[in-house]
Amino acid sequence: QNSDGLLGSGQYGSSTVPVTALGISAATSVATGGYHSCAASTAGTVKCWGGNGSGQLGDGTLTDSLTPVDVAGLSGVAEIEAGSAHTCAVLATGLVKCWGSNFGGALGDGTNTNQSAPVGVVGLVDGAQVAARNHTCAVTVVGSVRCWGANQAGQLGDSTRISSNVPIIVPGVAGAGRVTAGGSHSCATVAGGTVECWGDNSFGQLGSG
Repeated sequence: QNSDGLLGSGQYGSSTVPVTALGISAATSVATGGYHSCAASTAGTVKCWGGNGSGQLGDGTLTDSLTPVDVAGLSGVAEIEAGSAHTCAVLATGLVKCWGSNFGGALGDGTNTNQSAPVGVVGLVDGAQVAARNHTCAVTVVGSVRCWGANQAGQLGDSTRISSNVPIIVPGVAGAGRVTAGGSHSCATVAGGTVECWGDNSFGQLGSG
């Protein structure tokens, strides 16, 4: 599907075979959101392409792009993750920066205002890995998990259904290695190789029986 330039090929039209995203070289990782995509390079920079109605391309505009554009003022990136309409990056310094839709506080900057360029996540200075959909979670270097954004199904893991525009600690989760965010639930791998999940369970997505 390529209605918003999701494939980065410089033209519209869906493709049933792989096409090359233009202008991407030395890519280390790629992240796909609802209607945009991003790639990080060995140089620590990020390029994004596709839909940009909420600023999720991070180039300071709200203009869709058929080809990859540079995320403004971002360097030293170690990891990226794309949500439905926002994007987050972990820097080599441990800081986390996000941009795009701020629905429910998904950017974690203490506001609910969309941002078309990266902003820092409040109080998170040692993020090791991020996961994003309509909410965002990060594993810190000490193995704790912090989440922020929409929380209508308890996907922030704090025993409430109150959204938060700043990171909050998920209680009872320690020794986490990875975290992933679904539409309205989250899961983390923890010490010993087990998996802990929280949030929406209407289809059994928490795996608790």
